[in-house]
Parts: sequence; structure tokens; C-alpha cells
Amino acid sequence: MRNAKRGTTLTELMLAVAVLGVVSSGVFGLLKYTGVAVNRAQTTVQAQEETRQALALIEDALIHANEVRVASATYAQFILDIEHAPGYDPNADGDGDGVPSFRDGDRDSDVQLLLPAATQWQAGYNLKDDDEDGDGQIDMEGRLYLSGRSLLYETRVNGGAWGGRRPLLNEVSTFTLTYWGNRANPLGAQIDLGANGTAVNDAGQNDGVISSVEMDAVLAPAGMGNRNGALDLANERRYITSIRVALAVDRDKDGKNDYALEMDLYPPLLPLKSR
Repeated sequence: MRNAKRGTTLTELMLAVAVLGVVSSGVFGLLKYTGVAVNRAQTTVQAQEETRQALALIEDALIHANEVRVASATYAQFILDIEHAPGYDPNADGDGDGVPSFRDGDRDSDVQLLLPAATQWQAGYNLKDDDEDGDGQIDMEGRLYLSGRSLLYETRVNGGAWGGRRPLLNEVSTFTLTYWGNRANPLGAQIDLGANGTAVNDAGQNDGVISSVEMDAVLAPAGMGNRNGALDLANERRYITSIRVALAVDRDKDGKNDYALEMDLYPPLLPLKSR
């Protein structure tokens, strides 16, 4: 009896290679999908953390605003108290009255001055007085704006050059500011008249919310708007009591938001100073 070993035929070899190719293709596809999913998850987590940190910084900047000077959908410029200026010394006694600044309600002792309406902002108690060093300039301002795809925060002191630029978030895909008033605030009680700004029943009338449209659309004597589609008057901006910030980021630049967040801010000094 003859013992013979049968070898692998070409057909069997080709079949094995084909099966191996199919299996390998599936494995490589799974690995690729897993890699994409992991990268996507990492991108989302990073975008979420960066967006939350940016919103915290925006809140820290805006929460101290006592007056909005420029109010657009992508740019906000606002007045801050002098205590937020670089180098401010809360223990100093600028007016020499024996009361340190952090306890002094009138840091420059000018509350008794009678100034013309146009310059009245330069005198009074600290909340109303935006010129507490007596140089005729607004003590401290801040601004938030987009430069390309970067959200920036800057400040300036005494009307000087803007500086201290601080990048808050990069690869920004959405940055929108929306301004609101409050009917409970005495200043806004008469302008809850809807989009047309008149006492004709329409969407938004008597809904308890004062929108930027109403701030602009309601004419005197009920309001102080000019109906030009922008909050370009100081008297229009006096109605602002809160600011909604919508922020989104596209870290991988694929045209899709990796993370988006929205927050309402209520700077406590806005309604107080505008009364």
C-alpha cells in the first residue's frame, strides 16, 4: 500500500487568499471606523471643554458691565467700573477723604457737582460716575468680538488704545449676541408692543419680554427707538438688562459644529445704572 501526501491545489490556494482578503477587509474597515469614532469623540470632548471655558470667560467679562455702548449680533462694547482697570488699588484714597476706595461710595468726591446733561456721566456716586479719576475720559471699557475664527476680549483705560487682547476661543463657527429687556424694569414697562412697535395686536405684544426689536421700534413717547433696525442709540441700549450668548466651535474644520452652547447673562448693574 502506497502512502501519498496530497498537496494544495491552486484552486484551494486562491480560495484561501480570497477568504483571507474578505476577512482582512472587514477587520481593516472595523479598525478604520473605530479610529474615526474615537477621533470624533475626542474632538467633541475637546470642543465641549473649550466652549464651556470660553463661556465662563465671557460671563466673567460681561457680568460686570454697567452700560452697553455698542450692541450688535457679533460685537459688544461695554463700560466697566474703574476697579477692573489694571493697577487699580482698592486701598488707595484718591480723593483724600480718609476712606479707602473699596469703601468709598464717591471715590472722587464729585457727587455735588452740577454738570450739563452731556457730561453728567463724569460725576456722581460710583455707579453713575464713569470718570472717577477726573480726566474727562471713561475709566474702563471692554469689548468682545470675532477676528476671523477667533473670539477675542480686549479692554482699554481712559479712552486709550485697546489692549490686553485675550483669545477666548479658536475655530469659532457661531458667535451671536442677543439683547433683551425686562417688562418688570420700570424703563421697559411701556414698550412691550411687539415687532411693529405700536399698540396694534401682533406677535410679541404683551408677552412680558422686551426684545431688541421693541427697543428699536417703539417711538416716543412710549419708547426711545428710531426704527432703523439697530440698537444704535444710547437711549435704546438703556433697556438692555440681559444678553444671550450663543457659541459654537468647529475644531476639525469640516463645516459642522463639534459643540454648541447658549447662555443668558444678567449683569446686575445694567438695570440699576439705566434708571
